[in-house]
Amino acid sequence: MFQLLLSCFLLGFSLIQLQQPAYAIKKSYVVYLGSHSHGPQPTSADMDSATNSHHNLLASVLGSHEKAREAMFYSYNKHINGFAALLEDEEAQELKKNPKVVSVFLSQSHKLHTTRSWDFLGQERNGRVRMDSAWVKGNFGQNVIIGSIDTGVWPESRSFRDNGYGPIPKKWRGGSRCELFSSSSPFNKTLCNRFV
Repeated sequence: MFQLLLSCFLLGFSLIQLQQPAYAIKKSYVVYLGSHSHGPQPTSADMDSATNSHHNLLASVLGSHEKAREAMFYSYNKHINGFAALLEDEEAQELKKNPKVVSVFLSQSHKLHTTRSWDFLGQERNGRVRMDSAWVKGNFGQNVIIGSIDTGVWPESRSFRDNGYGPIPKKWRGGSRCELFSSSSPFNKTLCNRFV
């Protein structure tokens, strides 16, 4: 009798487990659609139209505009054309098949290794520059831009101070004026230096 009761309990428990919906894991994806049809100075109507087109595209895969609005957490509607959304792998693969889509990739965070490249690259030892280092061979980087990664810092940052640097070399293209590429806030042009 006990075995019969135990068997019935296990069978019932198993049936309950089978009735539970299986949830797929959603991941953050970026869907890139190439360039916008609007120009470099879009109006708010242009940006709203771009966002609506992103919702329409996502809705074609998810089945409704409501699901598309829930899944999408960012619309790149000004300079680049695309959106970021929480998607299942199968949904991302389905989006890749659309001819309007250039690429679909997982959104990933990357942590900066360092803000002190000279130490990170091992160009100095115990405060002294090695004679065989790239610093010596490259004339200490004079008139050379090594690289720039936009980490969202503002011009007031100490990283942008240009104390001790000479004038901008004439052979450089650009660098002769200071421009702001964001319209989200006023920009104090007195913050411009020889780097921007």
